Amino acid sequence: MEIIDCLLIGHAEPDLGKEIKIRELGFGKKSAAFQDMDQAFITYCGRPYNPLGMLNLINSDKLSSPFSNTDFLWPAVLVIGSFLHQHNLSFHHVSDGLKQDLIKEKLLNNHYHCIALTTTLYVTSTPVIDMVSFIRRYNKTSKIIIGGPFIKSNIDGVPKPIVNALLHQLGGDIYVDSGEGQKALVDIITRVKTGKNLNDVPNIIYHEKTRSNDHKSGTKKSEFTFNPKFSEYNDLTENRIKYSLFAEDFKDGFASIGTAKSCPYACSYCTYPQRSGKYSYLNVNQVEEELSQLEGIGVHTLTFYDDTFNVPKARFKDILRMMIRNRYSFKWNSFYRADQGDQETIELMAESGCEGVFIGMESASDSQLNNMAKTSRKVHYQEAIPRLMEQGILVHANYIIGFPGETEYSIRETIDFIREYKPALYKVQPWYCEKMSPIWKLKDLFGIEGEGFNWSHATMNSHEAANWRKRVQPRGRPWTMVLFLPAT
Repeated sequence: MEIIDCLLIGHAEPDLGKEIKIRELGFGKKSAAFQDMDQAFITYCGRPYNPLGMLNLINSDKLSSPFSNTDFLWPAVLVIGSFLHQHNLSFHHVSDGLKQDLIKEKLLNNHYHCIALTTTLYVTSTPVIDMVSFIRRYNKTSKIIIGGPFIKSNIDGVPKPIVNALLHQLGGDIYVDSGEGQKALVDIITRVKTGKNLNDVPNIIYHEKTRSNDHKSGTKKSEFTFNPKFSEYNDLTENRIKYSLFAEDFKDGFASIGTAKSCPYACSYCTYPQRSGKYSYLNVNQVEEELSQLEGIGVHTLTFYDDTFNVPKARFKDILRMMIRNRYSFKWNSFYRADQGDQETIELMAESGCEGVFIGMESASDSQLNNMAKTSRKVHYQEAIPRLMEQGILVHANYIIGFPGETEYSIRETIDFIREYKPALYKVQPWYCEKMSPIWKLKDLFGIEGEGFNWSHATMNSHEAANWRKRVQPRGRPWTMVLFLPAT
């Protein structure tokens, strides 16, 4: 049996039926929380299907393997695995947490000092609890470490008794409370494998008995130890991804790549810059090195997951020219800020292989865009969307309904925009109120009360927003239950 320092487990798509039932029982069918999920599935023959599930059902006799949201290497696994390797720690990984047979095989045939779970997209505790339970069927000694956005968002500003209850429920041994956490993970693994105490590792929460091999210590109703907080920042240029470690995961030709950390903007609905720390990015030569690595191992389709890939504007154009000069075979997609582009930029994007962009437009009302502290305005989208479509670049636009200041008039501005400019795909969702977001500092000005999907303010409440969300749809046709609606 091989001894490995850490097993990394990526995202496990939650059980759709279970998640629907949780929202229905917890919030009610008329709530914004349920309505937000309701647009993402249809029920057929008594069973719920998300868009990919329905495509798999319809095309089951034509597909060699089913479509999945997790059939590409999970970005967190890339980042963490490369960081562990850089610090001379060994690891195995399972990017898709639903591949339980593969996880079981690894647990039965290897000894792991630690098992680390990522939580990037989880919004409920259920998938974490399910994964911990599954691991413990086959491994009762390895320390289970849980970190990521779900942990941080459910700990920041929350009273310790509530945090204790959640951590007991999740069932892990050690929790990382950090916007990054790679350094904390390295320190945890190093101490666990040598039997040393964890009391000097910042940004972690654990039981005193975690030093021992009694994993059940994490299930007793004792208090957790909260180590001091310290701002962890891992420089992007000094902690590069080593793609060759994951060559087998790219055999289907798909990859995600990040060329920047955090975001230089401060949109008032968004907590991402606060959680991600200082904004930084790779220079053009460094991006070229990474793209050449991916080209060399057979990748043909790229998703750039930078929050603001086309910022700074001059760097972005230089990257596009570099891609054209190298004649990479990539087709690619990314986020796009409409106020940071022009005709030349869009033409270079098309020439370099861009297939599609995701535009976080959020509203077509300039008053709402101002309330959101966005630098873009309606005119930027009016210019960008037709230009992108003329170059054959697919446009997906996202919209938020109900942000503070929202009125019937501002919503109708968004409806009119969608009907006139017809982004190929779009999604509308009710505002989700986060107390960590900048708008919360203006709660008295806007009369904001509540949080999450249960809120009200001076001009709207979450139930009204949910009802408006259902009306923001293509005219003259039923609401099609897919995540990305074609605008007609």
